[in-house]
Order: sequence, then structure tokens, then C-alpha cells
Amino acid sequence: MMDIDTAKSYATRENLMKALERLGFADKRPMVVRNSEGRWTAIFSLSMAGIDGGYIAVFAVHGFKTFQ
Repeated sequence: MMDIDTAKSYATRENLMKALERLGFADKRPMVVRNSEGRWTAIFSLSMAGIDGGYIAVFAVHGFKTFQ
């Protein structure tokens, strides 16, 4: 179980997607989900993105959740 309510979130899916593009994360294949407040966030699977563990800190600094 993962608490996504503490992740960085956006009021609309469009705003989230714009932020992911701006940060260079859109091509990392995030899972786009809604939290319990109905806000949008992204969760990143390191294995699906084809990246190493070094990216965990990059996503975390921007408030997103990751899993392996």
C-alpha cells in the first residue's frame, strides 16, 4: 500500500501533464492517478521506466512517489 496523498498533486490532469513535460518526466512512463482528494499525481516505476535507482532522488525531490 502506498500513501499517494502526500505526493505532489495537481488540480487537473492537464496541469500534471504540463508539469511532467516541463520537468522532463513525461517520457519516463509514469502511472497517472488521482488521490483521495481528487487531485492528480504521477507514480513512477523504476523498472518500467528503464532507469536505475539514481532517479529515485530526482523524482522524490519534485514530490512524486516511486516503486520498483
